Amino acid sequence: GHYDFYHENMYFFNINEGAITDVEMVKVNEIAEYMKAYAEAKVTISGYADKGTGNVSINESLSKRRAEIVAEVLKDLGIEANRISTVAMGDSEQPYEKAELNRVSICIVK
Repeated sequence: GHYDFYHENMYFFNINEGAITDVEMVKVNEIAEYMKAYAEAKVTISGYADKGTGNVSINESLSKRRAEIVAEVLKDLGIEANRISTVAMGDSEQPYEKAELNRVSICIVK
């Protein structure tokens, strides 16, 4: 059933930025639509920053901002705050080999 649904979406940001592009907005809308269809679904949004730029404290706040921006958009689209969790990963974890891909927010819906 839909309880097994596991959805991971990546949102890429430009260097030192937290704005969501139109292309990425399409993905955020998809998550919102899914969450509206399945009221028990919750999302965890992890923000990342790439290690090659900035420093630990800059990257920590940037990754937090990236996660929070995606969360704000979901709230604007009608998803309740208590269904959304955000985590700031800073540059402590680098999910991708290519540095620039780590300017990202990863959403996992369960």
